[in-house]
Amino acid sequence: MGIREESTEGQESKRILESDVFKDSMQTLADGYQTEWMNSDMNDVEKRETTFVKLRMLAEFVNELQTVLETGQLADEQIRLENKQGSTVN
Repeated sequence: MGIREESTEGQESKRILESDVFKDSMQTLADGYQTEWMNSDMNDVEKRETTFVKLRMLAEFVNELQTVLETGQLADEQIRLENKQGSTVN
C-alpha cells in the first residue's frame, strides 16, 4: 500500500473512531456483553468464554482502527516532509 492510501485510510479511521454513532454502538455492545458475562451462570463456562471472546473482539477491532489511524498520521507526516523538501529544492 502506498503512502497516500495509508493517509486516506488513516483519515477514514479517524472519522469512524470519532463518530458518535460508532462510539454509541461500541459502548452498547460492550455494556451488553459485560452484563451478559456478569449475569451468566457460573457453571455455564461455554457462555462465559464466548462472551469474553466477544469483548476481546470489540477491543481488537478498535485497536486495529487506532493502528490504521496512527499509520495514517505517520504517512501524513512523511508526505509533509517530502513536500517541504520538494519546495526547498526548487
